Amino acid sequence: MKETTIYVLERPQLRDPVFIEGLPGIGLVGKLAAEHLIQELNAVKFAELYSPHFMHQVLIKKGSIVELMKNEFYYWRNPDKDGRDIIIITGDQQVPPTDSPGHYEVVGKMLDFVSEFGVREIITMGGYQVPELQGEPRVLAAVTHEELVKHYQEKLEGCQVEIIWREDEGGAIVGAAGLLLGMGKLRSMYGISLLGESLGYIVDAKAAKSVLLAVTRVLGIELDMTALEERARETEEILRKVQEMQRAMLEQQMPPTPEEEDRGYL
Repeated sequence: MKETTIYVLERPQLRDPVFIEGLPGIGLVGKLAAEHLIQELNAVKFAELYSPHFMHQVLIKKGSIVELMKNEFYYWRNPDKDGRDIIIITGDQQVPPTDSPGHYEVVGKMLDFVSEFGVREIITMGGYQVPELQGEPRVLAAVTHEELVKHYQEKLEGCQVEIIWREDEGGAIVGAAGLLLGMGKLRSMYGISLLGESLGYIVDAKAAKSVLLAVTRVLGIELDMTALEERARETEEILRKVQEMQRAMLEQQMPPTPEEEDRGYL
């Protein structure tokens, strides 16, 4: 395999589809959100993307069966005659961070492919690493065009979403979540990136739920979040245990107080 290749399993007829990306990244936020979206919508897989820029390994599935690393395209037809269809991409991995040309090639292939179905709008999902969390994870957003800020703010009213677009607020969105919007913009596409706050070192279903709630607002659809909420509770329990371990380690490392020394606690 010399270049990124897409194998088409089916070529559906779609109505003004929105392209949604949710690939592995910080806290696996985007991947979890995409997988839940696919499951709840009963979306249909119709293409697979393989690339020599992915890690040089295979995954071992159930039954000791090996498979190449890949990304998968799914589609969903909106039953509302006035609604828009959806294309979703998720998968095993993104191109490693050190391979910048590989990122551009893979994302370019994705855009070439979805443009064949008339995609104009792109929504990317992912995690935004923070040192600590207070309450529910916020969702930070960035858009392709300044005039879209009001458009998305109206759709996202009531969600904990902050659109970070002003020139004095620097930053970067690494990987497919950023490049799809940047390269799509050169092709007259538009869209938004939605990034959930995450500590980054656990599989963060809570952040994925926050992101997916924002996505459903943009799309104007309803989604059962029960399975994701259950996984989010598991995430919270893991976080609680990690924090308890961290506190215990800090207490062990702290020097004894004068009162403790007087009592012989040395």
